[in-house]
Amino acid sequence: MKKHFILGVIVSATLFLSGCTGNKIEDKKEVIVKTGEISSGIIVGKELAPFKLKDQFDKEHTLTADVKKVIFVFTKPTGHIMKVYMGERKNDYLTSRNITFIADISGMPTMIANMFAIPDMKESKYPILLIKEKENAKRFRNEEQKNAVMIISLENKIIKSVKFVTNDVDLKNEID
Repeated sequence: MKKHFILGVIVSATLFLSGCTGNKIEDKKEVIVKTGEISSGIIVGKELAPFKLKDQFDKEHTLTADVKKVIFVFTKPTGHIMKVYMGERKNDYLTSRNITFIADISGMPTMIANMFAIPDMKESKYPILLIKEKENAKRFRNEEQKNAVMIISLENKIIKSVKFVTNDVDLKNEID
């Protein structure tokens, strides 16, 4: 029984860590711009729903008026797009541009998150705010676009635009 459990953990970790080399979800190059209600916590023209989230180093963060963009990833492939993108930049790249990066790990088994994902994220010196609760993730996730990186542009916490990208080229064009 114990042997099967350990084997299950190893297989889960291998599946989780595989695919870390890719930086594209799909080859299609497009940026989808959405208006109106994106999710219950994201409505263009309204204030972004407030949050208190801890990063991979357990430091708590909230939304401040100086944040210009918030980047959300809701799946492993979109997280890898950001990881590859940030791998080519300095650790202060996001914060120096007033960009907040949020990753939804609420669907990940806690043991896998604690043993593999969060330690891997700690190798990234830039803050990655973590959504750990499924209910909290629902406030921000747009089900139609959950397989894309969501980029929210803000002005004094008011949502000016929401864009969804599915590859590293479009991500670079929207952030740089």
